[in-house]
Amino acid sequence: MRKNLKVPEFISEMNKSELIQGVVEGVVIIILFGYFFYRSIVITILMIPLIYFYLIYKGKGLKEKKKHALLIQFKELLNSVNGSIQAGYSVENAFLEADKDLRQLFGSNSEIVKEISIIRRGIENNLNIISLIEDFAFRSGIEEIESFAGILAIGRKSGGNMSANMESYVRVIEEKTEVMQEIDTMVSARKFEQRIMNVIPFLIIFYVELTNKGFFAVLYHNIFGNLVMTVTMSIYILSIYFSDKIIDIRI
Repeated sequence: MRKNLKVPEFISEMNKSELIQGVVEGVVIIILFGYFFYRSIVITILMIPLIYFYLIYKGKGLKEKKKHALLIQFKELLNSVNGSIQAGYSVENAFLEADKDLRQLFGSNSEIVKEISIIRRGIENNLNIISLIEDFAFRSGIEEIESFAGILAIGRKSGGNMSANMESYVRVIEEKTEVMQEIDTMVSARKFEQRIMNVIPFLIIFYVELTNKGFFAVLYHNIFGNLVMTVTMSIYILSIYFSDKIIDIRI
């Protein structure tokens, strides 16, 4: 029997529109690379499988953005839950009530509302709220949600002041999200500059070709030229990779 191919996590988590956009972007990049570095239709076609690696790269970036957005939404979830607990609701009922608030804040199609819907169905089926939150943490890959499940479990066992614990943890997440947003603001200009620098090499080649016809001709359609351009392209890709790492500041 034929075995199913395992799709990488970052690609499998992309929705249909993201996947289509990623493929289109990958095709455009391959055409640009094929033209500027090789001027060969055959080599351009042979480079098409590289779209697979671009999708992994793009999927990883999208996942980080979604995690960042979900953490901010989770903070609002805790604020809503804490408010309900202070009003006398149980933890389970507080999560059920939070569903209404989050729909108003983020809309019915937001990730946090989808997660709350899963938790709500679990509560209705008499599943343990802590297990449900742990499952939420596992699906999202967000450490703060996993930590919250631990705090909730300790609070349940010790019988401590759940509202005070919640309020304290909400402050921790608020401080972290504020720092993250400040960092994003600080590096946003650098990210824009990076995007411009990524395009500069192509513009330089285009300008030189436009003003000096045949200037790069010696680098095309021969083995030595192909080797030189392959090394050049590899250095260019590595420079993009390392520049991404430099401005990817996490806390």
